[in-house]
Amino acid sequence: GETRSFSQKQARALVDAPDVTTLQGLRDRVILSIGLQVGARRSEIARLAVKDFHQNQGYWSLHFVRKGGEDLSLSVNPQTAQRIHEYLRAAGHGTDLDGPLLRPTRANGRSNDGRRRMSADMVDRVLKKYCRQVGLPLGFSAHSMRATFITTALQNGASLEDVQRDVGQAATHRLCRPQRLDAP
Repeated sequence: GETRSFSQKQARALVDAPDVTTLQGLRDRVILSIGLQVGARRSEIARLAVKDFHQNQGYWSLHFVRKGGEDLSLSVNPQTAQRIHEYLRAAGHGTDLDGPLLRPTRANGRSNDGRRRMSADMVDRVLKKYCRQVGLPLGFSAHSMRATFITTALQNGASLEDVQRDVGQAATHRLCRPQRLDAP
């Protein structure tokens, strides 16, 4: 099937939905911001380490190891960088460079090890939570954030080759053909 993508209005509503007075809300806003602005796969978001958020030629960037082992650093917009800084400051693990960037906020019956990584499934659950909260219809997934990035980049004049490189999609594979649905 076709992957649904978010309209600009829907994406803004999602990023603005988390309660930023809580650690979980700050973390969730970072997840949504990275997914919509960088087009990373949910597993790539979950695997980010603190050291993967770095400056590259004066720009805040995220380092990803893409599917197939390809290394790539992508600049993030200043808002996304600010959101990551706010989350790290509140979470207190900004100096744990080898530790996970995004961490569960509750033990959920597991070890309360503060260095636990979020699962890729949790990234999907975070997105779906805020889709429900802002009243979006069923059918969106974490892949919808990726489809939104691809659609937006192409609409803003990015070349197909640049978008394929940025999302770690081999040139021999077809990019998803996103289906944009506006909120009812």
